[in-house]
Amino acid sequence: MASVNGIPSDGEWYLAEGRSSMIRARQNLLPLAAESGLTERVVVTWRCRAPLPSGLPSRADYAELAQFEGLLVEFLEYGAILAFVITQDGTANLNFYTSSEDWFLERLNDALADKPAMPIELSGVEDPEWSEYRAVLQAIGKENR
Repeated sequence: MASVNGIPSDGEWYLAEGRSSMIRARQNLLPLAAESGLTERVVVTWRCRAPLPSGLPSRADYAELAQFEGLLVEFLEYGAILAFVITQDGTANLNFYTSSEDWFLERLNDALADKPAMPIELSGVEDPEWSEYRAVLQAIGKENR
């Protein structure tokens, strides 16, 4: 299994579902986060093409999104960790932690080079304390893990 600065690229996930939102978050990352050097959070926002009235993805959206997420994880597994995904309001926000936003963008471009246009937007922010990940864990009642 691949790892990024001592953090396994894959692992167990928490899942919290509501009527109009879903949160998935990787388990057991906090003990490793401080020493990882992964201080930048990059959010890849996927805009669903045909969301349900609840704002969650349709079956077709889920299939396309799952394939896209798998592709990203494969291309980014040695330099970025997918820490959590928040799905609501017709979007899925895939939150990765990396040590280099430039490296992330380069690998993302490589992953999508031969693919048709994807309904995505990107944003990035410094988050050396993994504050957003901690907030997600707190929101789903798993803050001490």
